[in-house]
Amino acid sequence: MAEKDSLNQRVRDGLLLDNYGAQLTEKQRMACEMILMQDLSLSEAAETLGVSRQGVHDLITRAREHMEEYEKSFGLIARRQQMEQVLEENRERLPEDFYATFKKILGA
Repeated sequence: MAEKDSLNQRVRDGLLLDNYGAQLTEKQRMACEMILMQDLSLSEAAETLGVSRQGVHDLITRAREHMEEYEKSFGLIARRQQMEQVLEENRERLPEDFYATFKKILGA
């Protein structure tokens, strides 16, 4: 179960970063990309960013908090997931070209 939660968190982190990463400070964004996307260690990221391991941890914690707040305000991830669900639920009723185009637009 912990592995599934970890995988779900990694997916969510990626979605948050894709949608709201531009709103972070440069250091927060870089720390998130290194730790969350490139799977570097705290030590490796700290060396690159010129901060301590604790500093990297703090950058990521604050970045996640900010991105979750943006998601609460704007709901981009939730809306996209709703659109994907509606698309799938109605797949049989939709023309194939419409379905394929909409799926492409959603990036799903």
